[in-house]
Amino acid sequence: MKNVGTCTWKTNYRLILVSGDLLGGQNLMPLPKAVAPGESIDLEMKFKAPSLPGIYRGYWQIRTDKGEIFGTTVNANRPFSVVINVETPQTQEMVYSFARNVCSAQWSSGAGNIRCPSGGTNANGFLLRLPATRQEDGSALFQRSFLLAPQDVFNGYISGVYPSIKEERGDHLQAILQCEYRATACKVMFRVDYQLANGTVHEFWETNEQYDGKSSNVDIDLSSLAGQEVHFVLTVLSVGQASGDRAVWVEPHVVRSAPLLTPTATP
Repeated sequence: MKNVGTCTWKTNYRLILVSGDLLGGQNLMPLPKAVAPGESIDLEMKFKAPSLPGIYRGYWQIRTDKGEIFGTTVNANRPFSVVINVETPQTQEMVYSFARNVCSAQWSSGAGNIRCPSGGTNANGFLLRLPATRQEDGSALFQRSFLLAPQDVFNGYISGVYPSIKEERGDHLQAILQCEYRATACKVMFRVDYQLANGTVHEFWETNEQYDGKSSNVDIDLSSLAGQEVHFVLTVLSVGQASGDRAVWVEPHVVRSAPLLTPTATP
């Protein structure tokens, strides 16, 4: 890290966890040496990966000897993060990627149908495919994603109906949800619904997200849909005025548990 301020960081300054997962790290760790303005320092800490699959984040800042806390950006008010990705065990496999098949869905807003991908300034709403993105704290995510901007009206929305998938017991929908990096006015609702063959749409799951320097990991159990052919409907809705709402689905996908093997008797 580089000290771009005007004060020297002293050795009694400490790294502190301000939110998220400690991951076995050493909270309140003192800096190994003083860092004058313009100088850089390497910070080393040992972390422990959790046993359950998922993406875990710890948000850290520096505390001075006077108890003042500072972080990154020109305002020194954002934490930096440590991210540990515990991969899905081999007993699960990805059976459908909404990000890979984003243009197989039929996208629309209150203004009508929307092309995929579309431009980045359309007041009717638009979507962009992203091979990688940045989290709200600025760290990189090299995962397939797509950005949705609702129609630019009060409580505007953008929604996509995907081709049908036959669900099995134990299926889960997993994703990372966030606002686009630096979209500070973003305040939206992410929603997952499903449509049956007769065209009826059923509400299934929703969560709110706003720009706060953090991203959300979701793991939605789809077991209640087992045995049904469903069209998933992914939607982003503005909470209030849509201006500035730019929401990102990071690698939304369905995983399926592998069937347990029956042991063969040995004579």
